[in-house]
This record gives sequence, C-alpha cells and structure tokens, in this order.
Amino acid sequence: MTPMIDVIFQLLIFFVCASAGQVQEAHLPTELTPGSVESVNPIVVERPFGEVWLKLHQRAGGEPENQQTIVELNDREYFDDVSLRQTLAVLAETTPEIPVILDIDGPVPLGEVVRVYDACQAASFQQISFATKVSAN
Repeated sequence: MTPMIDVIFQLLIFFVCASAGQVQEAHLPTELTPGSVESVNPIVVERPFGEVWLKLHQRAGGEPENQQTIVELNDREYFDDVSLRQTLAVLAETTPEIPVILDIDGPVPLGEVVRVYDACQAASFQQISFATKVSAN
C-alpha cells in the first residue's frame, strides 16, 4: 500500500509542476448546440452598420496606366489613402467585429487591392472578405 501512495504523490507532484509553466488560454471558441434553456430577455447586439462594403473601381477615361482607383464606402468616394484610413479607423474603433467586404471591379490593379486590404487590417477589423460574382452558365 505504501509504494502505491508514493507513486500517486509523485504523479501528483509531476502534474502540478508540469502544468505550472503553461499559459492559460483567455478565449476558446466553442460551438454550442441549442438546448432547452431560454432567456426571458434575449440579448441583442446592435451594430451601427450591417456590413461595410468597399467598392473599388477605376475612373473611366484616359490611358489604363494613368487611371486612378476610387474606393467607394457608403456612397462616398475616397481618392486618397489618408482619408480612407481615417474613416476605417473610426468605424473599427466603434465596432471592429462588423464584416468588411471588398467588391473589386475587373480592371483594378492588384496593388490597389492590397493597399485597401492593408488599410482594413491596420484599422483592426476582424473579418475582411472579398465579394465574388457568380457567372450563370
């Protein structure tokens, strides 16, 4: 009996020492199945915007290499990077969890797409997606 108690205490000491250096997880996402628990007052998370749509398109006319990319956000056009970044920072400061969707027109250069995507990441948005067009066959 005594050797078994010694082994159990040694295992206990081993697990306590091994777990002391571990970093505790602050947030673990968990998929919860709907149960039979109901709330009297449902929790409603209100967002000022449902989604943020950024539409990128080229200004019509002129040579393709001299065309300027225009970013449209809520019916307002942004021609420079500074004002777009400021607007995105204000939006992300209030609600960073709202999804940002980038709708890119065909002739927009890839560098401009990356610039706008980086601006969204710099503003600390949590969800950045790309809109796609479905072709009917």
